[in-house]
Amino acid sequence: MAGRALDHIIMPLHRCITLLPVVNIFSANFRTVRFKLRSFRCIYSLLYLAVTGIYCALSIRWYIRKGLNISYFANCIYMVVVYLSAWLFFFIAIQWHSVLDAFASCERSFLRDHYRLQTKGTFNLVWKIRFAGFAIFGLALVEDWLNYYSAYQSNIVQIATCNRTNVTVWYNFYLREHPHVFHIVPFNGFTIAVTEWINRCMRYTWTYLDIFIISFCYGAQFRYEQIFRRLAAVQGIACPTNFWHELRMDYVAVSELVNELDTRFGHLILLACANDMYFIATQLFNGFQRRRAIANYVYFWYSLLLLMFRTIVMLYVGSGVYVASTSPLHLLRNVPSKHWGIDLQRLTDEVASGENVLSGKQFFFLKRQLILAVRCMLPMAGTLVTYELVLLDQVKKIPDSATDCSYF
Repeated sequence: MAGRALDHIIMPLHRCITLLPVVNIFSANFRTVRFKLRSFRCIYSLLYLAVTGIYCALSIRWYIRKGLNISYFANCIYMVVVYLSAWLFFFIAIQWHSVLDAFASCERSFLRDHYRLQTKGTFNLVWKIRFAGFAIFGLALVEDWLNYYSAYQSNIVQIATCNRTNVTVWYNFYLREHPHVFHIVPFNGFTIAVTEWINRCMRYTWTYLDIFIISFCYGAQFRYEQIFRRLAAVQGIACPTNFWHELRMDYVAVSELVNELDTRFGHLILLACANDMYFIATQLFNGFQRRRAIANYVYFWYSLLLLMFRTIVMLYVGSGVYVASTSPLHLLRNVPSKHWGIDLQRLTDEVASGENVLSGKQFFFLKRQLILAVRCMLPMAGTLVTYELVLLDQVKKIPDSATDCSYF
């Protein structure tokens, strides 16, 4: 089932980044999967939220005191969005049992043999979600390592520029990377470990948000595809009335699941799309800056391309739900008129007129036009070009951190 696929595949990813603190995720009975306040995972998540809240407040306070430029403002937006995402996932965990109930009520009919035989020997739902989730997460791990190595190389350049011989490399590294922390708390192994834990969790939360959206979109899309394959298998065959009634009920069940997902997760889609588009524009602006080390260029372009790739994949898979919901239409219209009946007519009307589409809280809808249509891409490109031209004069106002010899 799609609900169990979500549990068994994307849930293990959240363990180290404190998201969705639910228990019994590997239980054979999905009804035992629930949020439990008095559990290690819940306490772990609440501890992370408390410590990260302090960390974000210290960081934003530091950036405001230093003077908000484009780079500092982007860092503030990043922290607010990631911290808000962590809280949203925590609230979703509280209602996670009802999310699984929605998947289970839809999927009861899809456990029958005529649906199960269709997916036998194919790249089924579990493997699709598994491949997408772990592939994107693996690319994020590479990005994180490149970010770390890039910062380390910048630190080496800064030590040479400032002729610092009285401090260790790692002392200089952490004071430069986290001045908002170490100008208040003492520099020791414990504070370094806590700071690294917070930063790793925040970085992977951003990636996990897109993986989560891709996963439940695949779940809904897969059920529509099963209906399409079942309909294609009976083309040219006279089907009884109860066949069309059963097929219509299956289609309605998936459509209700899509509406439920849109209601529950529309805010996540809105947040993910707005955040990704903002940081694509910000990274394009950062492309005008000069960098001292080759590793800085490698990290910058890898990070930008990964962000664009992740955004396109998320939009493409999300829009695939609507495409899959309309795919049976041409098969239904090819049914001979002598086989026509009231249930077939109702099914055709529901496929033709239904708006089975995910959205960002109804502000926009995940359809292919969002990423492919010229009338949508041209205004987007124009906006990005205007953004760059307006902010181009800010490049010279951003100091080169590699030549800044002060810590605080």
